[in-house]
Order: sequence, then C-alpha cells, then structure tokens
Amino acid sequence: MMRWLHDIWFRIRALVARDRMERDLEDEVRFHIEMETRKLEAAGLAPDEALRRARLNFGGEDRFKEQTREAWGVGLLHDLGSDLRFAARQLLARPAFSGLAAVTLGLGIGGTVALFSVVHGLMLRPLPVEDEQSLVTFWSDFDWRGAEYDFVRQRAEAYDGIAAYSLDGYTLRTEAGSTLQTGTVSSAGLFDVLGVSAALGRTFRAGEDRPGAEPVVILSHGLWEREFGADPGVIGTRVDLEGRRTTVIGVMPRGFYFPNPESSVWTPLDLDPDTREYHGNGWLVLMGRVAEGVGPEQIQDDLTRVAAGLGERWDYPDAWDKTRNPHVVPIRDYLLGEVRPAVLLLLGAVGLVLLMACANVAALILTRTSDRTGEIAVRVTLGAGRARLARQIMTESVVLGVIAGGIGMGLAVAAFDVLVASLPVPASFGSTLALDWTALVASLSLAVGTGVVISLAPMRSLLGGRLSEGALRARSSSAGSTGRQRIQTGLVVGEVLLAVVLASGAALLVRTVQEIRAIDLGLEPAGVLAVDVLIPSDPTSADEVAQFHAALVEQVRGLPGVESAGLINRVPARDGGWQATLTLADRPDLEGDSRPNAFYRPVTSGTFSALGVEVIEGRGVEDADRAEGRRVAVVNETFARTMFPGESALGRIISSNGFTRADIEIVGVVRNVVIDDLVGPVPMAAYYPWSQTLRGSGYAVLVAKTSLEPVALAGPIRSLVRQLDSRAAVGRIETMDQVVDDAMAEPLRLRFFLALFSVLGIVLGSVGVYGVVSYSVQRRTPEFGIRLALGAAPGDLMATVVRAGMLPVAVGVVAGSVVALVASNVVAGFLFGVEPTDPTSLAAAAGTLFASGVIAALVPAWRASATDPGTAIRAR
Repeated sequence: MMRWLHDIWFRIRALVARDRMERDLEDEVRFHIEMETRKLEAAGLAPDEALRRARLNFGGEDRFKEQTREAWGVGLLHDLGSDLRFAARQLLARPAFSGLAAVTLGLGIGGTVALFSVVHGLMLRPLPVEDEQSLVTFWSDFDWRGAEYDFVRQRAEAYDGIAAYSLDGYTLRTEAGSTLQTGTVSSAGLFDVLGVSAALGRTFRAGEDRPGAEPVVILSHGLWEREFGADPGVIGTRVDLEGRRTTVIGVMPRGFYFPNPESSVWTPLDLDPDTREYHGNGWLVLMGRVAEGVGPEQIQDDLTRVAAGLGERWDYPDAWDKTRNPHVVPIRDYLLGEVRPAVLLLLGAVGLVLLMACANVAALILTRTSDRTGEIAVRVTLGAGRARLARQIMTESVVLGVIAGGIGMGLAVAAFDVLVASLPVPASFGSTLALDWTALVASLSLAVGTGVVISLAPMRSLLGGRLSEGALRARSSSAGSTGRQRIQTGLVVGEVLLAVVLASGAALLVRTVQEIRAIDLGLEPAGVLAVDVLIPSDPTSADEVAQFHAALVEQVRGLPGVESAGLINRVPARDGGWQATLTLADRPDLEGDSRPNAFYRPVTSGTFSALGVEVIEGRGVEDADRAEGRRVAVVNETFARTMFPGESALGRIISSNGFTRADIEIVGVVRNVVIDDLVGPVPMAAYYPWSQTLRGSGYAVLVAKTSLEPVALAGPIRSLVRQLDSRAAVGRIETMDQVVDDAMAEPLRLRFFLALFSVLGIVLGSVGVYGVVSYSVQRRTPEFGIRLALGAAPGDLMATVVRAGMLPVAVGVVAGSVVALVASNVVAGFLFGVEPTDPTSLAAAAGTLFASGVIAALVPAWRASATDPGTAIRAR
C-alpha cells in the first residue's frame, strides 16, 4: 500500500515539479560521469581523455535521460501537455479563423445543450411523485362525476389506490388584499396515491372529502413563502379562502407540483351523494396507482369489467359514453405528452445545425491545412510518425471544440429563459426547467465529440498518403490538393443537403401559419381585453354576486375608450370545458343515447358586441333576458345546421340536462366562434343569458372592446374590482390578440425556430461553398493567370469558376430535396392546410439554397477573373 502511494506521489511530482526533477536528473548524470572521470584519471589518463572515455562508458547521456523519463510513467501526459500548448499557439496565431470556427461551433453546441436541458426536464427528469411508472390516468379526463368516481374506486381491483381531482380557482384574502390562486380540488386520497407527504403539517385524511368535514387547505411551498413569509406557525391557522374560514393543514415540499406548477392550493372535494353536483355533469380526472405485479393484460381486463359495470349503472349519450375504449395513460404522457413531439422536433433540428457546423469547421480546418503542408513534411522528415501527427491534429481540433463548448454553454445560460419562453411548452411547466449539471456534462461531451469529428477530415487528408523522409515533396504535389478538394466538396454537399431539409421544414411551417391565420375565427380580436374576475360565492349571496357583476360591466362601459363590455364563462380560442347534453322538444329521435351535446356559454348583453360576434338570424342576448323572464338561448351555426337541417332554428324548444331542465326557446343564431381549437371543426354551442344560468357564480371573464390600447384598461379595471368589493380578485389579463396567438403558439414558435435554424443552415452552407471555391481559386491561380495572358475573357473565367463551385450545391440541393420528401412525415403532425410533400415549400427551400450558393461562389469567382497574369505566373 505504501509503495503504491509512493508511486502515485512520485508521478504527481513528475507532472507538477518537472523542472526540478529534470535538474535532479541532470545532476545525477553529471555525478556519474564525474565519478567515472576521476577513476580514469587515477588510472593515469589525461583529464580530457578521461572525460571522453567516461562518457563513452556511460553509454549516451540523452538515451539514459530518455529512459529515465519513460520510467517516470508520465511521458504521455507530458506529450499531451506539449500538444495542448502547441495547439493553443496555433489557434492564437490565426485569431480570425479560430474565432469564426469557435463561434460557429458554439452556436450549434449552445442550442443543442439548451434544448437537451428542456428535453431532460420534460421527459427524463423524474416527476415529483413516488414511482411515477405505476401512476396512470383513466380515459375521459375532466368528465367523471363524483358518483362515477366512487363506483370505479369500489369496483377496480388492479390498483393500490384511486383518486379524483380537477382544477379550480380560489380567492385568497390576506391583509394585503385578495389574490386569485389556481388550485386543485381532489379526493382525500390524492397524496396517498401520489406517494408524497407534506413538508410541514399533513395531507388530507380519510373523510375530509365527505359531508360534514371542516374546510381545510394545503399550500404549495411557493405560496407559503409569498403570502405567509415562510412562517412555520401557519399550520393550524385559518385563512379566508373563497370567503370561508379554512384551516391550513399542510405545506408541500419545495419543487412539488401536481397536476401542474400553477397549482398553489389543494382543497378536498365535497362528495355528497345528496347534492346535484355529485350526480350532475362530469368534471373530474381519475388517476390510480397500479398494484405491484399487475401487468398490462390484467389492467385492461379490469378496465373492461369496470366499463361494463358503468354501462349497467348509467345510461350514457354517445358524446359521453364511458363504456367505449376504456384505457389508461401513464401520468407523464398525460401531463406532458402534448409537448413531446414539438420539443423533439426542435432538438433534431438543432442537431442538424450542429452537424452542419461541424462540417463547416472541418472544411475551414481542411482549407487551413493547405498552408501547413510544409510544416507537416518537416515534422515527418524529423521522425514524427502517423500516431504522433494524428494526435497533434486531434488535439488542436479538441481544443477548438472545448473553446466552442465554453462559448456554447455561455450562450445557453444567457439565453435559456428566453428560449424556454419561446418554446411551444406550457408556461407553467417552463418554470420547472433549468440548466443543471446534466447541461454541463452535455456541453463537455459535445465539445470533445465535435472536436474529434472535425479532426477526421484533415487527419484523413494529411495522413492518407505515404509519410516518408521524402515527404517534403508533398508541398508541391497536387495529389494532396486534389484529395483535400474532394473532401471539402463532400462536406459542402452534406451541408447543403441538411440546409435544404431545414429550410423545407421552415417553409412548410410558414405556409401552415398562413393557412391558420386565414381561418375565420368568428370574432374580431383586435382591441379586446379579457380579464378573469372571481368573487367568493360563499358566503356571498347570489343577489350580491349578480349586483357585483352588473355594476362591474356598467362601470367598465363608462371607462374612456370602451365601446362595449360583457361577461362570458369561457374565452373563445382559449378555454374548452362546460358542455351539457340537450333535449329537443320536437326531436324524439334524439333521446337516450342519441342526446346531442353542446358547449355551454352563458353571456351578458354586451358580450357579442365586444367580441365582434355577428348575429345572423334572430337576436342576441339582451338586458331584458332576466332571471324571472322567459328562458332563451342563442345557438351557433353548427347547432342550427346539425339539429335543424334546411329549417330555421328560431322558436325551437330545447332543455339543457346539465344545468337547467326548464324549457328554453332559441331566439337567435350567431356565426361559429372558435372554442379551443383553431383548426378543427367548430362544435355545437349554445349561449344563454348570464342572469338565467350563472347568476350566483363567482367566476366570470370580462371582455371589453376599446378604441385605445387594450392593456391600458388593465389598471382601471383592477381598481374598479377593488372598489366594488374588496373580496373580489383579478386573475389572468390578456388581449384577445394574445389569446389567438397562444392558441396557435405551436406552429408560430416552431416556425420561428425552424426559420432561425434554416437561416443558420443557409449561412453555414454559403460559407462552405465560399471556402471550397476560394480554395480552388487559390490552387489554380497560376492556371488562371496563364489563361488570361492567352486571351481568355474575365467573364468566361468567372462563369467557369461559378459553375464548378455550384456542382456540390446542385448535388446537395437534389439530395436534400429527396431526403426532405422522405422525412416529410416528421412534421406532418404540425401542419394544417399544407401537405408534407408540398412542392411550393420544397421549391422555395431548394431555390433559396441554390441562390445563396451562387452568391457565395461569385466573390472568389470575381477574384479569379481579376487575377494579374504576370503576378500569377511569377508566383508559380
């Protein structure tokens, strides 16, 4: 053991104190020679002859020193240090080249590292729950009733636990005022199913989701810090939540979220079989933890049996038939599945950019090595072998890659938040993403990997021929130049190919966005502001809530610049939900399982005017439609066309089974307005007077049309809400233009990134073309001088150079077009109104790359046409 430690210490000294050990070695050699010299002098030899004979007897000082250094066991590391110092000097000697190459690679590495961190955070990093692989959600999300939850919980046998939850909004009132909190309402067993305990206090107990339980709440760690100053004494205190004194029983750990990072409070459901909500419309999500040892087949058999039991217990309409296709979805796929394809597409795109950057830098290095042929030849003549030269070339490339990795990591850190905000990722999940140690490892791995990759081409070019003592002749040989030219051409072909693939994808997304923007939304979003307002409905009476809403709308209408204002329960193009089955008085064929389903949209008299929704038949909702008056409804075009084909919908009688069973007369038809999907068909929707449906509901969205900048209304509306009732809170505030842009966020943001990557690809491809043509011009300068001296026209010479330079571009464009066609299905899921093989998009991408190649080749071609014959001939 001691000997082993002594050897390690000796090698460390050989590395960090090499100068001292070299002096010791020199002293030792000198000592031995001196001792041998004295012995020879004592034998009668002259001093000079004794020294000469002593050195001969020693056997060669340099050989002994070299053997001793090899015995130190650090020769390879010492050589590596020498290679690194030499590589640094080479890069510093050409700062323009080194800077261009490092920045080019840094862009590719930085983008790849940043997007890898996003992929890691969304798809690889464990969710903040226990054993997420066993957590699943049930089919028909946000469509389960309390009665169905209890039924499934009692019948399902493949699970250790089943919980129900849904999203909700809460007003939290503190001394600083009221705030609107996004929360989760759940069954008591939610946290047991998730396998998560509170950091402070406790989670829900059995029975706290049943009648008679005291109101309790669990806080997120962030809310506890923001609103309660991280006071551990908050446990057991009572807070004003939704107008009720509610006991705080727990604070969740830092970093925990469910079902999304926006949830800041968790409250228990009120599963009371005696209430209408328990048996009414579905609004819950069911999730369960699969029992240990239960396989997929057992799960499916259990689901099939449960679905059959549901069909025996309830009579489902077609739209809500839970007996069909029972299945479960892994929790990660359910929470994050929609963002996966887009993020992976972008990661693949930035990976192509990195490959192009590697090819581009390899071509630049290859061009530069033409100036180092003499140096390499001299080193070969002095005894350098293939391995030694290869190691030096690779070391230089790896040093360049590491520098680029540092630049890329810096770019990733500086732009990460902006990148995440621009990705097609929900903002709430974006807040959980960060650069961590995995990003550093990825950056270092990419840096070293790209260094190795970009060294392959120059290594092959320099080492592919015969290395011998006559290698000095390689300086004037054309064989090496031809080989380099061939490799450079191949690299450019690859760059152009990848650039065409990126540009065609960007062109498809550009056309998709154009097609989506051309969709008739059924409303006019310009100049409209949407404000979420919530007033506690308990203990506030329905009359007080109605008075608050009426006063709010009236006073907002009186604000400067406001043209109209109204209330709606869900914002078009943003919010889904709130559906109900209907019964039509004169359509007996639509009873039972055939009952139609329609979106449920309560509005006030100014809502259609504020949103720019056109009434095409009859009338809209008016102030005269009061709670005590005749029940009326306004339906959209899809409703009228589907339910009453070829006939007028006016005067028809319907009833909404979900919200009110009173007879409702259809008094108007409005144009179709998008619900929550811009590109799909608009489903049936019915609009009801607010006072006849949601008169006592505390949540509403205020929409106001203004001739001014919409965001300028945000402050005055906040002030009005506070003045009207201090218990009320204002939540999300958005312009309708923002709502529409968010609804098409995925194609918009994918278009932005793919366009950015394709521009980088075009630039890299152009630089590659320029490098190849420039190198060819440099190599053929004497030839061009002779041709000009013999009477060749400069224009003809210029055209010859451009044609030769465009050959790899043409090959790359053709090959890239073929690859783009083959890979077109990769982006098919993100397109609308455009075929993946759209010839216009492909032609635009190919044409852009071809044109950029022509421009890149013109500069060196012009330089070739301006060659001075005399100078060129003398240089030869």
